[in-house]
Amino acid sequence: MTLQVCILGIDGSGKSTITAALPNILSAEMGVLAGSAADQFRIVGPDQDHLAPEFYPDGLPLSAHLAMRSRRIAKRLVDNRSLYPIFKLAQMIFQGSAINRLGQRYGADIICSDGNTLMSATGRAANYLRPASGGKQESRPAPDAEDLKAVFAYILDNQPLPEKSQGKLPRLGRARLIYKLTRLLGLRAAWLPDLVIFLDLSPEIAVSRIASRRQKIDRHENVADLAQAREMYLKTLEAFKQYRTPEVAHCINIDRMAPGEVLRAVVDILLPHILAQQSEVTITRAPLGTTRLNSSAIQKKALNYRYFVRYLLAKWFSGSWREPTFFFSRLGRLFLKEGYSANVMRVIYDRDEKQYGMMDRIFLEYLLHRAVYDRLQILSRKIEVELEARLSSGQCVSIFPAPSGFAYDLFRPLESIASRMPEAMKRVRLLAADLDPHNSLSDELTERAERLGIQFKFLRGDITDDEMRRKFQEMAPYDMALFVGLSSWLPKPQTMRHLQWLRENLRKDGCLVTDSFTPDAYALSGRYVGYKAHYYTPEVYRALVDYCGFDGLGAAVESGRDAINHVLIASLRARKDNQADSQQKETRCSDDSIEQDMDDFFNNLVLDCIKSEEPSDSITSSKDNAEGRSEDRETKEEPIIDLV
Repeated sequence: MTLQVCILGIDGSGKSTITAALPNILSAEMGVLAGSAADQFRIVGPDQDHLAPEFYPDGLPLSAHLAMRSRRIAKRLVDNRSLYPIFKLAQMIFQGSAINRLGQRYGADIICSDGNTLMSATGRAANYLRPASGGKQESRPAPDAEDLKAVFAYILDNQPLPEKSQGKLPRLGRARLIYKLTRLLGLRAAWLPDLVIFLDLSPEIAVSRIASRRQKIDRHENVADLAQAREMYLKTLEAFKQYRTPEVAHCINIDRMAPGEVLRAVVDILLPHILAQQSEVTITRAPLGTTRLNSSAIQKKALNYRYFVRYLLAKWFSGSWREPTFFFSRLGRLFLKEGYSANVMRVIYDRDEKQYGMMDRIFLEYLLHRAVYDRLQILSRKIEVELEARLSSGQCVSIFPAPSGFAYDLFRPLESIASRMPEAMKRVRLLAADLDPHNSLSDELTERAERLGIQFKFLRGDITDDEMRRKFQEMAPYDMALFVGLSSWLPKPQTMRHLQWLRENLRKDGCLVTDSFTPDAYALSGRYVGYKAHYYTPEVYRALVDYCGFDGLGAAVESGRDAINHVLIASLRARKDNQADSQQKETRCSDDSIEQDMDDFFNNLVLDCIKSEEPSDSITSSKDNAEGRSEDRETKEEPIIDLV
């Protein structure tokens, strides 16, 4: 049975963003199959997304299409007092029906919705019928919670309205008629959720937030109407408590809370309810987008009906025609053999370095590959600005890119800075890590670091492994952490834990560089051939990193030309206590101390590796030449990560 949760709040409270972000956090934290209905519909699990904006591999119910269409029309008619309520109500009715159908289709454990037909209509009716900003005095007394409870009983239980409530309420005959009609049509659109959470924001702060968006301000987005809506929502919440039980209605004051703090407060409320009915979700490890599949396996998967009809034919003019040509392209065959390995990413990054034939150019212009190329240009530019500012101030800079791949996004900026400030390279130390299943990274990265003269170490292994993280932590805190190219492939629990780990191991003035993908036609292809992936819009990903302790609200986001990859740079969100920051190590800025620091750490690390005899870790240094380097060893079976 799906737990239905309704998120309420006045305009400016961020309820749409919170609702959209919740499924990703709940699936990561609790291993549940979670969904949401806000601007778009989402169904996500710990190991893959099943439904996301513009990603409907199993199609959408008609009611979901109608809900999204009604929402767009209502938005355009927001200043029309007669038509706006009609289309807004239609949107909520269709949304309620779609939620139930999607919950049943996917067996969702929990679905969070931005509003609910009955709860939202009850809370906003006064705004629509007699807005406070209209200036007209209302002769009829305002209804209280007891009266609104009677409304629920009248519509849902067919009970008569108490006489004392009739004079405070508008005519409800049409509301009950709509309820009965929707039931006859099988929509199940007018119902009460299992749990309601009200995000309580003062109208003054709400107006300030709305103005900061620099978008058109709607007619009802003013202090008077928002205060009226807030008052009615609080009464509706109390009525819901009386109609059900107090445990199913919650109010969170969010005046001084960041989005991540709001999300954490909501998750804390949901936790006991989910545990009460949680069903186990098995997280499978393969195939990820970087998993190596043989050509026959890919051909077999690609010949299924859904791939051929729903993707190849349906999306032909959106770029799907390129995929069959991969078999005739040298680069395409490399991709089919290795997935998105470091070697494949390299040829995409180096596309301008050599001339390619027609088939290879078709491969390189594939939408996802263009997005990856654009991402490198954005990363190189942003990282160069950030590093140069830190180095120009005389600061030592400690960088942690993981997974590193060939680290183009770091070495290109560093080489550019070195051409102007060669002496600054002595103050750069870089700890890179990657699974490196094809054993192609270590030597090249070390050689490139030696040419620059930076302090460099490479660790070979799984970055989500606890033992590897212990080794990373020895070098903490870091000034810059890169988590690029992995949020779409890594299961949500590991993504969440890694972001939280980075938060704990960055300096208080450190920054996170990360990225996310939104789905396009290419996403259907991956789904139909068996790959598992995760998609985050910039707004949702900002909320996610804010939940993990970064300043997601203030994060800078830049997208590529096709707007499917989004680079995000975030600083740490200030904590209410500085205990963890006070425990971080101070930077040692002299050249000798940097070198000694690195040597001490890696000498201890080598001793640890010898003692534990872990054959999967490969440790190299820009100072340790090939004569001191041990033979590369075999990687572990069934790796979690295989990505640049």
